[in-house]
Amino acid sequence: MGLPGRTDDHQWSQQHLSHYVEGDLSAFARRRLDHHARDCVDCGRGIRAMRTLVHSLRGIDGLVEVRAPETLFDRVRLAGPSAPLSPDA
Repeated sequence: MGLPGRTDDHQWSQQHLSHYVEGDLSAFARRRLDHHARDCVDCGRGIRAMRTLVHSLRGIDGLVEVRAPETLFDRVRLAGPSAPLSPDA
């Protein structure tokens, strides 16, 4: 999993899935995530899920382009899987 000698690729990739899908990564970072996701079922699935979400959002109310608020994905990551998300967080 990941590049030889890198043990943190999975965690790093999980933290950058939204940036990857929205095209906000440098070419080097994009290659790093591409390489990791080829062998990681979870990250490959995460990319597909994020693409589906972004694609679905673009179709709401005829909006041509929808980008999540800058801090939305960061708030979701920080909240973790069991913490409730509140609009005031």
